[in-house]
Amino acid sequence: MGAHQDQNPALQSPKTVGFADLWYRARTVVKTTIPLKTDMPLMELAPFMANLAMLKHEPDGRARYTLFGTGLAAAFGQDLTGQYAETPMNEEARAKLEAVIGAFYEEHGRDALFGRWTLSKARTSSGRLIEFENLALPYREENDDSIRYIAYAIALTTLDFGEGMVERFPDTATRMFNAETDRPDWLQQDPASAALIVEANVA
Repeated sequence: MGAHQDQNPALQSPKTVGFADLWYRARTVVKTTIPLKTDMPLMELAPFMANLAMLKHEPDGRARYTLFGTGLAAAFGQDLTGQYAETPMNEEARAKLEAVIGAFYEEHGRDALFGRWTLSKARTSSGRLIEFENLALPYREENDDSIRYIAYAIALTTLDFGEGMVERFPDTATRMFNAETDRPDWLQQDPASAALIVEANVA
């Protein structure tokens, strides 16, 4: 999975790149592999907050949202705080998620902490298909020293007012990586990304 991946830059949105930069910078500043949530300054997190989710894994291994940003709630048409991460997925998407995570643990061991980047398609309430990008990275919860995940997700096209995602399909691209090692070469901006044009027009 890791050694065989294409190392060309893969990230589509400059905002996803910025989120990755923030996490790796926090890790470098505190000289650790997995930062505490408090190691990521609120002022730096602020531009990403609307599209951030935080997840906690239950004893059965399923991930539950402990925070679901207002931008994500608007995009998905509901606030998924307290619900399982696979809630908006169809059955095929859920099965693929389980298979990808299982393959990561088989390669790296059950104690390895992963980062996960995906491109996914979703059907919106207007019937059109859109693509969105997601990057999840681990952090350490200060209260109990548990490992949780913080994820940034963004639609790669502009949603119309009131338009939300109603069904999420299997990921069209997935990359799992060991989050305790150096930043992968591919975890950078794809210079050919159409999202660069979309975000430039919105700015």
